[in-house]
Amino acid sequence: MRRLVALPLALLACAVAAGPAAAAENRATPRIVNGTTIASTEAPWTVAIQIEQGSGVGSCSGTILDATHVLTAAHCVVDGSSVAPASGILLAAGTPDITTKAAQAQGRVVGVKTVRVHPGYRSSEIPDDVAVLTLEAPLDFSGPTIQPLPMVPTGTYVFSGTTTRVFGFGITATNRDDFGILRRLSTETVPASLCGTDAPGALLCTFRRGRAACSGDSGGTATAVVKGQRVLIGVTDIAASECSAGLNLYANVAAPEIRGFIDAAVQEQNVSADQLPVSPRGGTRVRINTTRPRVGRTVTCMRGSWSGSGSLSYRFQFQFTKSGRSTRATSLSRKKTYRLKSRDRGWKVGCVVRATNVGGSGAGVSATFRTVRSR
Repeated sequence: MRRLVALPLALLACAVAAGPAAAAENRATPRIVNGTTIASTEAPWTVAIQIEQGSGVGSCSGTILDATHVLTAAHCVVDGSSVAPASGILLAAGTPDITTKAAQAQGRVVGVKTVRVHPGYRSSEIPDDVAVLTLEAPLDFSGPTIQPLPMVPTGTYVFSGTTTRVFGFGITATNRDDFGILRRLSTETVPASLCGTDAPGALLCTFRRGRAACSGDSGGTATAVVKGQRVLIGVTDIAASECSAGLNLYANVAAPEIRGFIDAAVQEQNVSADQLPVSPRGGTRVRINTTRPRVGRTVTCMRGSWSGSGSLSYRFQFQFTKSGRSTRATSLSRKKTYRLKSRDRGWKVGCVVRATNVGGSGAGVSATFRTVRSR
């Protein structure tokens, strides 16, 4: 697997240190660690994918979008600058187990006619890690074991703290070799900037120690309930080098940077990178401008470095941990200053900068929260 430099995360009790696999001969891609085995009817949209490229065979997961299109991760089908031939890709739908012939017989194995990769994807980088597979024959949705999953509406922001269910066929620990059983886990979204990415509008991040996607879950299904409906919010991309650390990154399907490609691919259209908007980049250097905040003083949220940021809005967040963890926050606004009040005494203050443009919306969070003192 590719690895990122480990970064200290203020709100997470871990560090980022990994990336998706690239080599076809040893494509270890994220799987479910400490997940629950489930029936196909609980996730009829998640499929197992096997890719033959060069001298190797890789294993991934994917999500059914409609009868002839499956969404997966670009790094599942790209080795360096080479895209796997469609003839070397098979997917299994409608079965929770592809490890035996009897189990495989419960579902349907389908070949692939066309492979489309996001034109902005680079194997040395994290964003835009999505691909759409056009199937040789349509899937049958007449039964409960094979069904499509709707995507979250374009531009819908998934807030930090959202409960997320992740589905995939991946391995159950970093060094295991047990790909092929469908599992799910529950985790929670956190600000993407805290997970070491400078593309917080194009990526989602989840963290729950001891529970995460791991190798083989790449391209799999991250979901949340939005307006009463379970929808696809992300495509599994990155796992920590030790999967049990509990951290994952996903391509954010609500971001126009990602969604523009997916929508075009489902319409059997090719798009160039120039035709797709790019979401804001940056957000990793947001900070409060003082080391000793005091009641009555004004603190300023320093925006950090952004490119293509469009409009910026600010929010001040407070944490209190002495008698159980409590949090609260001001509303997002264009105002980047806040006058500390008596009720803030003893709380730790930090801030969020949200950047929005036509490519998406992402937030940067201050890495350090400072304790508010008396006057």
